[in-house]
Amino acid sequence: MFDHFTPPPTADAGPLATLLDVTLRDGGFEVGFAWPTDLFAQLPAVLAPAGADIVELGYLGGVPVEHGVATPGAGAFLQPEHVEAAAASGMRLAAMVHPTALEVHLDLKAYQVAGLSMLRLVYHPDWFDAIGALAARARDQGLTVSVNIALASRYGREDLLRHAERIDTEIAPDVLYLADTCGALLPTQTADLIGDLRQMSETALGFHAHDFLGLAYANTLAAANAGATYADISILGLGRGGGNLPAELVLARHRLPGRHITTALTALLETRTALATLAERPTPSLLPTVCGTLNLTPVEEAAVVDFAAGESLDLDLAALWLATAHGRLASLHTGDLTAAWKAETTGQGQ
Repeated sequence: MFDHFTPPPTADAGPLATLLDVTLRDGGFEVGFAWPTDLFAQLPAVLAPAGADIVELGYLGGVPVEHGVATPGAGAFLQPEHVEAAAASGMRLAAMVHPTALEVHLDLKAYQVAGLSMLRLVYHPDWFDAIGALAARARDQGLTVSVNIALASRYGREDLLRHAERIDTEIAPDVLYLADTCGALLPTQTADLIGDLRQMSETALGFHAHDFLGLAYANTLAAANAGATYADISILGLGRGGGNLPAELVLARHRLPGRHITTALTALLETRTALATLAERPTPSLLPTVCGTLNLTPVEEAAVVDFAAGESLDLDLAALWLATAHGRLASLHTGDLTAAWKAETTGQGQ
């Protein structure tokens, strides 16, 4: 047993999967896609040092009327200049197409030249031919193609596998996603479905969780353990309905440990606050998430609070810094936290 203030050994959680951030795309429903245009560059820039792999910027060609967005903003009609601005971050960039919303011919070459690397296509059986045509055009431009089976929980198991097999055989996407749009899947069901798909095909698999039942993370872990190698995340869990898997949780547990990115953490939290303001969302404390990630006791949590107060630090910044620095700490006493913070923030590792 490890007593208070001795940093307990924490098992390496691993990278989980290729992390695809959907804040601007799925979270766009919360603001009618009317994001300030500087966010298209800002969000990838702050997520890159935190460990995200891909940022989905929004939709190409609009969203369907039935999605209830009366006057969609720029995020529903991405232009090459939005992609070009985001590409300065060096992140891989994605966009989604909803086949029923397209009213104009998309010049995919222009998006690819601007820096788009992945096109995600929403699947419904009635749109099969349109999806196949878009996938072929995207592949011709060197784009990674993902087909996302939406409403996965609304299919019977055999029916879903039949559709997935047809997609895999006739469209041959680079990635086949299951989207738990209704947030109704249980982890055992997710594991079974991903396991079935893994047996059916060698195509890379992805999972898009919604959090209606508070199971987004559990379902994503189950998907990854069953063979999914892509997982969607979103800052603050922004997204339709019950929201998506919070990026902060996944990054804290799977990507932040061992990084020296104090200044970048500040930028990430500032962007998080800006997003919360735009979406009229609260910003829950990140300290419980980090404490759970690091296996800390309530006494140790209190020491972190004291450390943050003593240094006049934003508590969320202190928490995320702790996630990065935990493996480098001598102890979790307030004084040792303070000394480690000062050593790192006055050095060159910020």
